[in-house]
Amino acid sequence: MSDRQSQLTNSRLLIIAHRGASAEAPENTLAAFRRALALGADGIELDVRVTRDGEAVVFHDSTLTRLAGRRGRLARLLFRELREVRIQGEPIPTLAEVLALARRRAVVQIEIKRGVAVAPVVRALHRARADTGVVLASFDAALVAASRRLAPRIPRMLISGGGERGQAKTLVPVLAALGAVGVSIDHRAIRSPAFVTALHRCGLCVWCWTVNDTRAMLRLASWGVDAILSDNPALLKSTLAELD
Repeated sequence: MSDRQSQLTNSRLLIIAHRGASAEAPENTLAAFRRALALGADGIELDVRVTRDGEAVVFHDSTLTRLAGRRGRLARLLFRELREVRIQGEPIPTLAEVLALARRRAVVQIEIKRGVAVAPVVRALHRARADTGVVLASFDAALVAASRRLAPRIPRMLISGGGERGQAKTLVPVLAALGAVGVSIDHRAIRSPAFVTALHRCGLCVWCWTVNDTRAMLRLASWGVDAILSDNPALLKSTLAELD
């Protein structure tokens, strides 16, 4: 196992709060991340976008419509304009703010959304002095490759929804070419423990998203995945405790 991979896994399955404890607090807000840390999650997952003036902010959608009930594209707004927006009373945090909150307390998986520039994300990492306990990830292999160029010491993952990339024989060479430590994959694409075993044999870790069903949690844990992402880390933690 490489030094980079050892930052992202240990002797037990990691509990990763998807967009924070988003079953209990507004997704991707400091409230959701604080709740995840209070619950003892091993890590948090978040989404990053960049404002018109280059600030990396934590937000899933490309527009404000679903979460804020108003018009506006993140990429066209200045940070000072976005700072006025509230999600169920919570402000939209910067990436640097979340990294400061989680430093030395939890692993942070940062999903770089399609079309987002990597350079402002890397600048936020440097500003927050987040050189450990962070993994850069994206569905877009080109963004993962850009992460490798701009921040070669930060571990990276490819995110996969399955399909052809859900096949180990297809996925392994792609991950190798990207210098990735592993894959973060839709849990429904993992059909048997053979997939997990195949990636582990290549020194790659397997994270899976987004798991909110207890039966799926138990199945994936028994198959040896390295991390499970869930909207409900409290449920995941109590479910895994049954295995102990």
